[in-house]
Amino acid sequence: MSDLNRYEGGNSRAAARRSSRAIREIQQRGELDLAQLINSGRQTEARAMVRRRLTEDGMADVADVGNLARVLANGDQFLATLLIPIVQEFAQTTARDIREFGRGF
Repeated sequence: MSDLNRYEGGNSRAAARRSSRAIREIQQRGELDLAQLINSGRQTEARAMVRRRLTEDGMADVADVGNLARVLANGDQFLATLLIPIVQEFAQTTARDIREFGRGF
């Protein structure tokens, strides 16, 4: 009996069982990898949808704050110079929040 036959248990059925077991393990690993890929794709898609909604809402909020400042100033240059930095800070904070959304997920 050769060394290979002794290693394989000496018969071809044992080798076939080991081979089919290895194939099943490979298939299971492939199915697991596919499931993980699908899950990560769904997470990415959900994150993108939330980011899009956050961006749209943030832009609308910045426009609303800008319009409110314009209405409050009502043509008064002094009031406008006081309100403009508030509107700018709000816009910058909103933009930063949108950019940083999803980091660390």
